[in-house]
Amino acid sequence: MMNAGKERLLAAAFTLLVIAAVIRALFMIGPIGEQRQRKFDEKRLSDLQRISSSINYYFTTHSELPGQLDVLVKEAGMNIPIRDPETGKLYEYHKISSERYELCATFSLGSGDQTELRWSHKAGHACFSMSVQR
Repeated sequence: MMNAGKERLLAAAFTLLVIAAVIRALFMIGPIGEQRQRKFDEKRLSDLQRISSSINYYFTTHSELPGQLDVLVKEAGMNIPIRDPETGKLYEYHKISSERYELCATFSLGSGDQTELRWSHKAGHACFSMSVQR
């Protein structure tokens, strides 16, 4: 049986080890506010990708680009998000030519190395030039 001094020392060492592990984990995942921003940015990027796919489908069906995003929402069977999940503002859509368009959103953080190159972006307002996929 251990004496009381060794038990307290062991308990203190274990407590410090747990505290160190928690602090390390917090540094690895980043501040909670940053994680929240990252989740919104991931949703924005996912939304833009869904919009792009819907635009391609619309083009295949109608042989033209939609005039504006809300046309896609009215299209039968298309349930796409056209508003920023945090601000509620409409995503930007610009028809550039008969087969080219641009999608824009405002991101809180840069995309980093994990995003597909054509969807990489810096923090702030970012636009993606797209062509319909035939």
